[in-house]
Amino acid sequence: MSLKETIKNQIIEIEKEELNGLKKMFSVYAEAADLDEESTLDPEDYSQQDQSRDSAKNLELRINRTKMSLDNFLNLDFGVKTEVEPGALVLTNSLNFFIGITSAMFDHEGKKYIGLNTDAPIYAALMGAKAGDKVAFNGQEYKIQEIL
Repeated sequence: MSLKETIKNQIIEIEKEELNGLKKMFSVYAEAADLDEESTLDPEDYSQQDQSRDSAKNLELRINRTKMSLDNFLNLDFGVKTEVEPGALVLTNSLNFFIGITSAMFDHEGKKYIGLNTDAPIYAALMGAKAGDKVAFNGQEYKIQEIL
């Protein structure tokens, strides 16, 4: 399996784990928002129900955003790239970027990788760059070694 495919699969796994965690949290809050109408309830129970309902709604929004983000990532063109664009794996002298989705940083064979959405401020600096280019962002310089 190619390095690009390996990193892509790792990012997909990270996103699926996050999605599963969000779904579990949603279940907890949705269950807490469903009060047993047959029990004796006091005003604090209703307050907690409202808080749980609000938390469940917020989690549902995060779940939907994460699903959409993952779906968009899976539909990218992952073919060979010659410049920084969605679907590219950008190898630099320090941090390596997979363009197309935001993901947590992780290590693979001693190197650091991170998923980067095109809305990220650093993407504007990287966009269109080619192997051999130097890109500066927030006082950090990245020398692009290879784009896959």
